[in-house]
Amino acid sequence: MHMLNRREAVDSSQIEGTHTQFDELLLHEIEAGTKDAVSNADADRTMNYLHAYAEAVKAIEERGKSALDLELILSLHRQLMRGDTRATPGRFRNVQSFIGGMKMEHARFIPPPATEVPPLMEDLVAGIGYEPSEESAIQILILGRAPFIHAQFESIHPFVDGNGRVGRILIPLMLLAEGEPPLHLASFLKVRQREYYDALLEVQMHLRWETWNQLFLECVIASCRHTVHLLSELSKLSDRWDQALAGRQMRKHATVWQLSKLLLGQPVITVNAAAHQLKVSFPAANTAIGVLVDLDVLREHGKQNRSRAFQSHEVMNLLYTGIDAVLDDVATLRNYF
Repeated sequence: MHMLNRREAVDSSQIEGTHTQFDELLLHEIEAGTKDAVSNADADRTMNYLHAYAEAVKAIEERGKSALDLELILSLHRQLMRGDTRATPGRFRNVQSFIGGMKMEHARFIPPPATEVPPLMEDLVAGIGYEPSEESAIQILILGRAPFIHAQFESIHPFVDGNGRVGRILIPLMLLAEGEPPLHLASFLKVRQREYYDALLEVQMHLRWETWNQLFLECVIASCRHTVHLLSELSKLSDRWDQALAGRQMRKHATVWQLSKLLLGQPVITVNAAAHQLKVSFPAANTAIGVLVDLDVLREHGKQNRSRAFQSHEVMNLLYTGIDAVLDDVATLRNYF
């Protein structure tokens, strides 16, 4: 989940035009607050996602589904847009906005007037907190509600900027609040980015829901399949690393064994970070990294304008390999309905 959450942060931010890559985010996070930290506005914006998500998860763990209220949505925006004063972080817009085009008359879509945003957001929060009445014959599960809520949020467009990021971060949070796995969909929506925008526009302009609902649920299925496959392949990779270390007759309590497990969830590492996270000395961490470099489990990171960093190329490849293919495979399900 550590990796998937960070992949989500990278891809959701890239949909909005940032350029930070996954390995760059991990390195930026490791070095934050240290002498090796390097100024990177794009990486900071992506890091904002991690802080916002962590804060929201904590609120949900403490208060349950009721935590997903207007105050939390404003807090998410405040965290996500921290440092961008033009976006008025943590405040609903007080101006008319439009989407696409340089002038309003050329816009693809014009959201509601600013005066309508608060009541519309109250309505949206009510949808997030939906509970079936005792008299209700049916219950609308979260996978039935989430695509409608996301489209509604993007149509209201409640903020000056950052609407896409807030709308996408709400998806795993809504699932988590319902006791479901917090599926990360941004990587899959990014692959289908043009379809994503066009499908939402069909909802906004014509109330045609089928294409958007279908795309959303295909991304859900693809995310589930890719994650299950990822976990299976990481397990095989871990076994292979264990065999390689056993072949070197490494002592079972040696730091290198701990480090190999850490890499499954954090595939970019520095010696200082390894020492800190494993609570070992710098020489012990350095020796462990040296062993894994020798086994080709780790390779030196290409950018050396800072402290030496290393990455597990095999874990990195697994994280992104097959996203397009699994989406295409899921799309063939359309032929059966």
